[in-house]
Amino acid sequence: MAEKNERLADEYAAAGFKETAHEYYRRAQDFWSNATVYAAEHHPRQLLTYKKMRETFDKAWQMARPPFERVKVPYDGKILDGYFRKPGGGAPGTRYPAVIAFQGADSMAENTIMGGGAYTSRAMAYLAVDFPGQGAAMRLQHLHLPPDTERVVKAMVDYLVTRPDVDPNRLGMQGISMGGWSAPRAVTAEKRIRAVWMSSGALSLATDLFDYYPAIQDRVRWIIGAKDLAEARKEVREYTTEGRAHLIECTMLIGYGADDRIMDPQGAFRLYQAAVNATRDMIAGLGHPHHSAKAGGPRADRPATLQDWAMRQLRAET
Repeated sequence: MAEKNERLADEYAAAGFKETAHEYYRRAQDFWSNATVYAAEHHPRQLLTYKKMRETFDKAWQMARPPFERVKVPYDGKILDGYFRKPGGGAPGTRYPAVIAFQGADSMAENTIMGGGAYTSRAMAYLAVDFPGQGAAMRLQHLHLPPDTERVVKAMVDYLVTRPDVDPNRLGMQGISMGGWSAPRAVTAEKRIRAVWMSSGALSLATDLFDYYPAIQDRVRWIIGAKDLAEARKEVREYTTEGRAHLIECTMLIGYGADDRIMDPQGAFRLYQAAVNATRDMIAGLGHPHHSAKAGGPRADRPATLQDWAMRQLRAET
């Protein structure tokens, strides 16, 4: 299906129908994305399908004006690729509140950035980067997610505060899926984040994901850089906010899904209980939405609960 849509896109592009070509390259990118997500680390088509995803994404935005800019963020002597979006129509010199996207195990910045419109339409800028353990960082640079995710987020904040269009005093972070553990862990140390919100909140990656959903264990192994499942089972115990959650001081909204089959909803409750120094709340129906009938159904039909909450916390002016 990816190949079919890419062929059609090439034909439309050759005929001068740029908008239609854009649509079909985006369709092809979506199919290539699904192909690489569900391929194991050493599958012979893993890297091929990932590169095709990037290629068709780039072709799509050669046909239309992109709503983002491409950025490069320094991290541990490496450079991470990503995208930055901001609201349109602002007065020159406007500094926007900004949101860092900390996504999950299957995330790629090319997909994440397209969801940023829900934030930019609410007067917030949005940064989506392939973090270690995600997208290009993992596949092309072999960078794996560290247990101290605050180190990754520090690099993102260091980048954002250099931008003249970002208000350094109004920074927030969204955590989705596996990011429901990574984001709150990061704010135990990165104090420049004013608010953090997440779906599938978690206290321990080992207990709340690795042990709870065995089907994802090999992907977690790859993400953290363990050589086999035995090593992964040992190393993943370091990926925890236990004993640190009391260091969280920013405002926090912890989403969970009562029937989430991928991440344990009790992990969200344990995070809530442990984060005693944070102004915090919990919200149901925000687990893994494609597995939860209570999460709003298809993506286009889901309520913008997290975006609205973020808008209030970051005092975004719409």
